[in-house]
Parts: sequence; C-alpha cells; structure tokens
Amino acid sequence: MAVSRHSIIAREGQTVVLLSGLAAFAAHFQFSYWALILWLLTALLAWLYRDPARIIPSSPLMVVSPVDGRVIRHDVAMDRFLKRDALHIEIQMSVLGVFSLRSLTEGKVLQIWQEDNGHGKCLAIWIQTDEQDDTVLVIRPGRWMRRMSYQLAYGDRLGHGQRIGHILFGSRVDVYLPAHSRCRLEAGDRVKAGSDAIAEFIH
Repeated sequence: MAVSRHSIIAREGQTVVLLSGLAAFAAHFQFSYWALILWLLTALLAWLYRDPARIIPSSPLMVVSPVDGRVIRHDVAMDRFLKRDALHIEIQMSVLGVFSLRSLTEGKVLQIWQEDNGHGKCLAIWIQTDEQDDTVLVIRPGRWMRRMSYQLAYGDRLGHGQRIGHILFGSRVDVYLPAHSRCRLEAGDRVKAGSDAIAEFIH
C-alpha cells in the first residue's frame, strides 16, 4: 500500500496558521494574557487545517472515499452528468473532521462542472480510469461555510487517493460509479479520505 504524504497543515491554512503563530510569538514578551489566547488560537487553527498522511489501497480497482465522513446512503440512481444509471454513494462530512478532498481513483479529469443551485456553488468532477471506468464526484455547498478550493483542470492526471482540494467545515458529497460496481460499505459507516475503500470496479 502507498502512503499519501502532505504537509501536516493543509496548504489552504498554512498562511493563516503562520500569521497567528507569529502574532502569538510577538505578544509573548509583552502581553502574556493575550499571548496565551493567540497561542490557543494558533493551536485551534492548526487542528482545523490538519492534513494527515493516509495509506492508499494498492488495488487499482478499489474506489477510495474522497472525504472523511459518514455514509448517508448507497443505491442505484440516475447520474445526470453522464446520463446513465449508476451506483450512487452519499457521504456527509463532519464539521470536526479533516477537510481534505481526495481523488476517488487513478485516472484523468475529463470534465469539471460548476453550478449554482441557489444555496451556493456545486462542483462536479468526471474522472475516467485507464480501464474506461467513469466516476463522477459531486461536492455540494457546505452547511456552515461554502468555502471550497480545488487544484484541478481538464486533462489532469490524478493518482489514487491524491489530494485535490479542501472543503472548510465540510460538505455533502455524491459519488457516481458504473452501475455494476460493488459497494463495500453500509449506511452509517464512517470512512476516511484516501484510505478507506467505498466500492470496487468489476471487470
């Protein structure tokens, strides 16, 4: 199994954590009370933007969870992006969990859709594997904050479980896979991004 390594602090939060730490350090010598508050704030921000390494399953047929969270449901549903019946898995992120977004599988980005559903921007990513398995990852606006960043473009080559973005305070995500894929979990199961398999391609 491969290990996905990143900075222990997500890149999206490195600047704010650094500035908070510098402010705490500067206040440490003059304002002990305020310095304590700033040190606590720095620790909170570092925890909020934590990005631990994950062990990626070695099998290329395994589909890994894109986020940390709890499985809401799995069923066969219409994938409106690729106009097909698909295995649908819905995952709710925790507002206290790790907020990194990871690739479902190894493959190529064929299209990215952005929509505004009235509650914020919805992002959908089409990733196709070398075996022509089409996957779609849909990220809905978060309940608490609708701030999301991603580092993707058409034609990008993604690794299995590769870190591709960050969703501050979490969101709800939908995964659409070929209908004949085998689901490997049940509603209520908790999963970790990049390391827990949620389904398996059947060839």
